[in-house]
Amino acid sequence: MSVDTLEKWCDRILQWGLVSLVVFTPLAFGTVEAWSIALMEWGIWMLILVAILRVGIGGFARTGLEIPIALFVAFCALQMVPVPVAWLQVLSPRVAEMYSTVDVIAASPISIAQPGAGDAALLDPDLPAYRPVSIDPADTFNRLLLVISFAGLFFLVAWWSARPERALQLILAVTITAFAVSLFGLVQYLTWNGRIYWFRRIPSTSAFGPFVNHNHFAGYVGLVIPIAVCLAFFAFEQKRFGGRKDEIASERWGRAGLALFAAAVLVAALFFSLSRGGILSSAIGGLGLFILVSRRVTSRLLAWSVAAVLIVVALGFIAWIGADVVSNQIGSYRTIENEASFRFRAVVWKAMAENIAPLLKTGSGLGTFEESFAPFTPPGSARRWDKAHNDYLQLLWETGVVGFLLFAAAAFVFIRRFWWPALRAREGPLSLFRVGLAISVFTIALHSIVDFNLQIGANGFLFALVSGVLVGLHRAAETERASA
Repeated sequence: MSVDTLEKWCDRILQWGLVSLVVFTPLAFGTVEAWSIALMEWGIWMLILVAILRVGIGGFARTGLEIPIALFVAFCALQMVPVPVAWLQVLSPRVAEMYSTVDVIAASPISIAQPGAGDAALLDPDLPAYRPVSIDPADTFNRLLLVISFAGLFFLVAWWSARPERALQLILAVTITAFAVSLFGLVQYLTWNGRIYWFRRIPSTSAFGPFVNHNHFAGYVGLVIPIAVCLAFFAFEQKRFGGRKDEIASERWGRAGLALFAAAVLVAALFFSLSRGGILSSAIGGLGLFILVSRRVTSRLLAWSVAAVLIVVALGFIAWIGADVVSNQIGSYRTIENEASFRFRAVVWKAMAENIAPLLKTGSGLGTFEESFAPFTPPGSARRWDKAHNDYLQLLWETGVVGFLLFAAAAFVFIRRFWWPALRAREGPLSLFRVGLAISVFTIALHSIVDFNLQIGANGFLFALVSGVLVGLHRAAETERASA
């Protein structure tokens, strides 16, 4: 097989492999179960191996995020390494206290017929002298593997989408998939029988579409709405940026209308998901998007006309399906059964703030929130909290100041080198997509203040992919500028 043939096959595998994962992750119940997460991670690493076969390790472009991400991964890995208990009492006193409680329980007498056995067991020198910072290394390992997989996907897509046509393929795949998922969600909402896909029974009543939790569906579509809107503007503006000379206006308007229709369906599905956090974050992101786009298109009237049409069509869908449900949810502080309302989340955040001090240095271990927070569950809460419903506060709880600062360093580099320049980009038609992708990242980052979208397989995957495409388009713009 010649080198050219090998490269062509690798390119096809990468292209359709990424598209397949884009389709798979939301349809597999949002990729929250062990089997779907494993398949997603396997798919990502197979594609990374194909990319290495295609260009080698040195072929991946440097983004500046490699060092902070590598340091974060190394720190989380060190959380699983046993250290002397005396060190642990300094590094993470709360974790040391939890271990001591477990040791006392494990060493307690099992028979009341031997009253002296308990005292001897409590002084048993065979109790472990070394303990890891993570109170559950298995959970930390699984969560770290997921983080590494998303990081690998980000670097892969950042390299792959440096060619604009590849970036556009991924953007189209994401938009079409989200449109299909939203349409399915609306149909399932109208014919709801208590089961996802009408056959999979779930314990929660808050599902929407293929997602087990309606808030996570809202986070998913919130990521895609700005991209779909920018697809419409791209169709409107393509002729100005050197589109086909023989293209008639009806073709451009037809493509723009399809993209706008897809965006309207996404917005309608977002409202019927009844996620107030998702609706609010998308509204803020959408306002920022139209303000930025209005400065880049030929006519501000066109920009705000598109906004008006999008709102009217979306409201038409909502009114046709049933606006009373949406208005009752948005206008009420009550939530559907088993959903954590903002009031309860605020109580949890307060309990975290009151008990986080002994964990501030190194945390309780990545992915161990449920176990480490269980002793501090607020009175009156009917269940254990497996997530903090705030990705940033949970990250601080699990990794301490050290891990949080490493995450913040990576975020700072990404914002300074790629996100902020995307908001300011004006040259070429791809600048519209860079704006849309930047607003998508902002929207889910905002929503993650009141939820845990970035810990959901489908949403974390899409966030990594969208961020990678944003970096790829930045590199494409730099290449075009250098060759001009």
